[in-house]
Amino acid sequence: MHFLVLSDAHANTEYLGKLDDEFKKADAVIFAGDFTNQNEAEKAMPVLELLEKKSPALYAVLGNCDEPAFLEELEKRDISVQGTMVFRDGLAFAGSGGASIFTRTTPNERTEEELQSDFDMVAEHSAEYEEPDVDGGAEAESKAAAQSDASLEWNNLIVISHNPPKDTKVDMITSGLHVGSALYREFLETYQPLLAVSGHVHEATAVDTIGKTTVINPGPLMEGCYAVVDIQKKDGAWAVTTASLKKLN
Repeated sequence: MHFLVLSDAHANTEYLGKLDDEFKKADAVIFAGDFTNQNEAEKAMPVLELLEKKSPALYAVLGNCDEPAFLEELEKRDISVQGTMVFRDGLAFAGSGGASIFTRTTPNERTEEELQSDFDMVAEHSAEYEEPDVDGGAEAESKAAAQSDASLEWNNLIVISHNPPKDTKVDMITSGLHVGSALYREFLETYQPLLAVSGHVHEATAVDTIGKTTVINPGPLMEGCYAVVDIQKKDGAWAVTTASLKKLN
């Protein structure tokens, strides 16, 4: 599948109009939040409507500049993956909206615990931990633990979070400080989804990895930044074959 990956439009529809060729090539579009700017709630709808019109399929979450009530519009259009799971063509999608508390001035700042609770359904759907056979000794315990860790991995899962994971290329601000979520990073390390899309940190446009997970921040669409990702299934396992950052002239 070929994905067009977008984030941080911040009320800009001009660049969406310049991506017609990319929309036509995409099997689906991922949008990682910030439809609009702080204190400009009325400008979110034109971005959403244009995205919906151009996208063959759309998976989206809110950003920290989006009003929390705007989630109802995403849910009404059946494009939200925030706090839920969606299954399509053998892939699973889950999402978390908003961003960590920082300035306390944007409308959708949440605690790390609140942000991470959006992924509770992933944990609920995961295989339960099997207690090791204590009579089998240290070797049996180690083997059982390894099997249980592997059972938590989601090879077919794509997660979308406006807030990035901590200590990666996608959460580093200009000063070099990492501002992402430690809880989200722990989640990615535990469940090892196929792809993790984030936004929020405009200067952290990058591709990185956490274990088996490809992590990408496509950069702010308001500056013409976007990404494309190709995912293929081979020998029973999904893999990210392309993850490219792009920018409109």
